[in-house]
Amino acid sequence: MEINSTARYDLSYLNQVFQGNREMINNIIVLFLQQVPKYVNEMEECVRKNEPLSLHPLAHKAKSSVAMLGIKDMEADIVQIEQDSKYLRNLDGLPFLVSRVKQNCQIVYNQLMEAIQRPAA
Repeated sequence: MEINSTARYDLSYLNQVFQGNREMINNIIVLFLQQVPKYVNEMEECVRKNEPLSLHPLAHKAKSSVAMLGIKDMEADIVQIEQDSKYLRNLDGLPFLVSRVKQNCQIVYNQLMEAIQRPAA
């Protein structure tokens, strides 16, 4: 599938912070893999139940992990969800944003799983 061919994440920040320490970088990736899909599923549930105020803390929790992994398009959507749900604005757009975050999350999840399973160069 063409959409998967380009990495949606950028580990430059983590490489800089951890000076290329692959074990530390992989620990952060594993944390993302464990936490962010749960947050996204909970966000979907909030949309389904029409509980926009409950989206804000979930988006806030996901934001730093998404930012550390350089997932720019997903980060923009997460920030938008966080702000719109906090201030109860653009509520009609929240289901679309959450859906797009979920799609992105699934792609990035698969890409990161491949990345951490690859042997070190």
